[in-house]
Amino acid sequence: MQARTSFITVVLFDIDGTLLDMRGAGRKSFVRTLKTAFDWDDEIPYINFAGNTDLNVLQQVFDRRQRRLTDADKALFFSQLPIKLEQSAGQVQLILYPGVRQLLDRLSADPQVILGLVTGNVETCARIKLRQFDLHNHFVLGAFGDDHADRREIARLALQRIREALKAGQRIGALFLIGDTPFDIEGAKSIGATSIGVATGKFGHDELRAAGADHVLTDLSETESVLKILGLDHRPT
Repeated sequence: MQARTSFITVVLFDIDGTLLDMRGAGRKSFVRTLKTAFDWDDEIPYINFAGNTDLNVLQQVFDRRQRRLTDADKALFFSQLPIKLEQSAGQVQLILYPGVRQLLDRLSADPQVILGLVTGNVETCARIKLRQFDLHNHFVLGAFGDDHADRREIARLALQRIREALKAGQRIGALFLIGDTPFDIEGAKSIGATSIGVATGKFGHDELRAAGADHVLTDLSETESVLKILGLDHRPT
């Protein structure tokens, strides 16, 4: 007898600007790590972190100094960055955006839903940020800023890992990516995902629509509205 096919809804999330706001702790940790790792005093005002990836930011810094970024440089920097992030996070009042906890609780409780991460953070830093609000257990799978410098490739790798983790008889029935920048929208397009832009970061409704977002929300506070977009509003609570 052929096994019954179970269709899974996959929802991928960005972190910064989408779920939470580190209030500058991420930038500060980067600056401090440049000093610790390379003895560089650089406030990196030329770097835009919105939608960027940690690996690409480091490459931008090295390009600015006309230095070749080596594997040894990456290993040294990313071994120190989580330490500085922990320190910086403890020095500011962090923000969890409206509705995030409620939405993740609802999605995690649904056995036909898989949550994943598509983030520019290296994995250790992503876990640190999520742990500040006890959100880390919602996400087992994903791809990160130390996997690739290009967010589109990060999205592809996240989808690949989720496909590899599916059980026998499971198939992806619907795929969504939720983020706050045009780069997230591009990442969604690269994997054929329905994109949901949230205007909690540095980009407004018009900019997210112009980037091609399929849906644009002010934030994630209206849980039922988000579930409806995801096609999950009919599921029992």
